[in-house]
Amino acid sequence: MRIFFYPLAGLYWLATYFRNKFFDWGILPSKKHQKPIIAVGNLSVGGTGKSPFTIYLVDMLKDDFFIGVVSRGYGRSTKGYHFANYVSTYQDIGDEPTQIFERFRNKIVVGVDEKRTHGIAHLIHDFHPQMFILDDAFQHRYVCAGFYILLTDYSFPYYKDYVLPLGRLREGRYGAKRADAVVVTKCPDVLSAKEKNQIKADLKLKSGQSLFFSKIIYDKEVISHNFKLKIDQLSRYNILLITGIAKFDEILAFCKKKFNSVIHLNFNDHHNYSEQDVQKISLSFDNLSEDKLILTTEKDYTRLKHYQQLLPDLFYLPINIELDRPEEFKKLIFEYLGGSKSVGKNKVEFL
Repeated sequence: MRIFFYPLAGLYWLATYFRNKFFDWGILPSKKHQKPIIAVGNLSVGGTGKSPFTIYLVDMLKDDFFIGVVSRGYGRSTKGYHFANYVSTYQDIGDEPTQIFERFRNKIVVGVDEKRTHGIAHLIHDFHPQMFILDDAFQHRYVCAGFYILLTDYSFPYYKDYVLPLGRLREGRYGAKRADAVVVTKCPDVLSAKEKNQIKADLKLKSGQSLFFSKIIYDKEVISHNFKLKIDQLSRYNILLITGIAKFDEILAFCKKKFNSVIHLNFNDHHNYSEQDVQKISLSFDNLSEDKLILTTEKDYTRLKHYQQLLPDLFYLPINIELDRPEEFKKLIFEYLGGSKSVGKNKVEFL
């Protein structure tokens, strides 16, 4: 049936191509801001690790700059501009902004707005960040970022993919030329120089574009609402794994390697868990043998923690990334930011 998608994919390609050209030609406005802006995104629909990479960037820069993170806030029930505070929920600002805010609390400010340029303006007025990181904003060209980071999945890079609905690309591969740095994500633990060179050749990077490779690193502890457990002490445990993410292969493989047994319940990406879902989870958990716990992703935990009383054995597994040349990447980012370190940064207390 793929033959029927070719005409639709061709029309979609043309639509996105001319949309980008309209921005290039100035027909559609792309606003520049006085603050440095780094945009993180991809060409494909979900699953490349944008939020973990945003977290990596924040962690790298938080001690030197007061950062504003701006996201669309996908899956929230609100509209327009909102900023994260201690009473915000995923319904107010979305699960990924909630995840980022809870990682860093008073060290950064997080805002959501469908119109990112409005969100940036609001955060500048309300909190005066020194710089911004835009999560999932590679196609949001109404903001003119100063530095673009394009992520692509090692197992399915964009040069092997096609535009919607034939493939999973949001725009044609030509969009990669806007990137200042390309990061191949979710790489295996060992990646030879030969394979890296082949990927670099296949990506067909233009002059001035930097290439990096990253892999997923899971934390050594699982975390609940009031305590932590070391994974190495849980090898005999039976795990009920709950996921509502675009790609769950990595965390499922990790759990099967680390725990005695794993039962997996998968939901759609950004799934809004209902009481019926929680009842299903509870029933599956009751059927497990003793020495058991419920494990989920950090993103899913932002949506499931409201049912903590019904799921007292709920834990999440934090995820991080590791770059192949972290110092070189850091130098590249600091060169864009001007290499200056902030003095007397604003401290924000959320009410």
